[in-house]
Amino acid sequence: MSSQEQVLDLVRRWAQAEFDGDADAFGDLLGEDFAGIGPVGFKLDKRQWAGRHRGDLKNHHFEILDPQVRLHGDTAIVGGVQEQRTSVRGHEVNDSFRLTLVAVKEGERWVIANIQLSGPLQDPAAPPPFAREQG
Repeated sequence: MSSQEQVLDLVRRWAQAEFDGDADAFGDLLGEDFAGIGPVGFKLDKRQWAGRHRGDLKNHHFEILDPQVRLHGDTAIVGGVQEQRTSVRGHEVNDSFRLTLVAVKEGERWVIANIQLSGPLQDPAAPPPFAREQG
């Protein structure tokens, strides 16, 4: 399997662990110095990221759309869109977010070193907020 295929498989396994709420799976998927940055700026380490699934977070749908891998030696940068329908603490979070995922090769395996989400995404045809007319 090529490095690109291995990274895409890592992304697929991560998305499946998120959908399943499998907190234990993150032990093999995330690097020891992992940092996850959510769409509103919160930062979680590996233990905290997995811990989200030990509470009341439930993903009803979780998918990574159109993942694009760029390889730089033993580092891979994956861009895509994270689409989710999630309930947590009685709130629904049903949105799509721009995803940047950084994977690094540790020995013979790839692990996730960083995830950053931004969004929620807006209609691509709509102008950005700073370009909208003030009323």
